[in-house]
Amino acid sequence: MYEVPKIPVKIEITLTNDETIPGMLFVTQDVISPAGNPLIEDLFNNEEDNFVSFQSDAGAFRLINKEHILFLETNQTDEEIKSQTPHEPKSLIIHFANDHTLFGMMYPTQVEELRVSDLLNQKGDFLTLYRQGRKFVVNRRLIIYVNAN
Repeated sequence: MYEVPKIPVKIEITLTNDETIPGMLFVTQDVISPAGNPLIEDLFNNEEDNFVSFQSDAGAFRLINKEHILFLETNQTDEEIKSQTPHEPKSLIIHFANDHTLFGMMYPTQVEELRVSDLLNQKGDFLTLYRQGRKFVVNRRLIIYVNAN
């Protein structure tokens, strides 16, 4: 039987019901950046599936509906993205439907992304934000509004 090797990635998921679950997401080698970082946002944006496999730290294996993921936090830093863009990062405060707020920076990597509206209107439902240097993946469908500084 053929099995695709998976790489465990430590994350913490925050759901729309305010539940926060630490655990592991498993990605394949095709969603790894040249620097070796898992591109979780690509996994979430490119998958046709509505559910993502997740192993909680408590041991429970869960299939989580992506529509109910508010955001997730990773252990990745912004070092790789900083090296990929000559443009100034954009400071944002994101306000979600359930009174959650998340502040951080988005890094434009192309001239076509220099405005915050360009960054927010990218293809895919999940966007990357960096808060205090740590990578967050945000569900754009659950954002009510964004303050841009």
